[in-house]
Amino acid sequence: MSINPAETAEQADPSHTADSHDDRFASVSHSEPLGSFLEFYGMHQNPFPDAVNPAFFYQTDRHAEALRRMKMAVEHDVSLAMVTGPSGTGKTLVSQILLGQLDPERYEPILLLVTPGMSRTAMLREILSELNIALPVGINRTQELLKLLSNHIIDLYHQGRKLVLIIDECHFLSSDNLHLVRTISNIEIPERKLTTSLLFGESRFVRRLAHPSYDSLRNRMYFRGELDAMGVDECSQYVKFRLMVAGRLEQLFTDDGLAALHARAEGVNRSVNKLGMMCLIEGAALELNELDAAHVEQFADAM
Repeated sequence: MSINPAETAEQADPSHTADSHDDRFASVSHSEPLGSFLEFYGMHQNPFPDAVNPAFFYQTDRHAEALRRMKMAVEHDVSLAMVTGPSGTGKTLVSQILLGQLDPERYEPILLLVTPGMSRTAMLREILSELNIALPVGINRTQELLKLLSNHIIDLYHQGRKLVLIIDECHFLSSDNLHLVRTISNIEIPERKLTTSLLFGESRFVRRLAHPSYDSLRNRMYFRGELDAMGVDECSQYVKFRLMVAGRLEQLFTDDGLAALHARAEGVNRSVNKLGMMCLIEGAALELNELDAAHVEQFADAM
């Protein structure tokens, strides 16, 4: 996807010369309210929020391929698939996009967020809760909880639907819970698997799965996707796309400003968002009509 914002028709205020920028640049304000920078730059929402917002999903080739492979796993009744990548590269956003694209008449998708130290019973309880399955009094053991889940999966099959379990932060799964995921993946009829579990986690999870004790789990991973930091061109288009969605069509970052933003954030989506928002706040406080490399470097150093 290539975004080419329209060239701005307005000229910068002549009072804002390069020299006056240098004078104002020495004093950076951190008290500018959110609405002020949105109004100053002509946007109706923050293009770099610290939240997962599908409206701002910019598909790099790697994101598009990861999403495609996870859909294939669901549609072809593969029991396990996985997306990994460094922290901040968009795994959670891909899982949210996928969650919203699965046909509810064919699938019952749920999202499970794994936390460190989560036990097997806690994990099963969380899954059952997401499925709105009430727990009878006295049902506490893993096998009893697993039986409830298995019965629900079979009921879904008779309804012509399938459970899709999306597991975010899978690198936090304990060894016991990884084997529980394998057990859930074994629920099947002779013709096909009755569940698909999609794991999203950090790259280090791949190294962990290389241990021989996880051979049976790893061998079930028919589809895998790997996310990575963006290149400089991807990052430039990512920033332009987000600004456009937020309502800013005119050029804001100069070419060298975009290159500096990529370099300082190392192409990691979350870091680009953090620095991008800082640039907007400080740029508006200084009434800068465009943001170049020197501005980006200064604001990055002030973070």
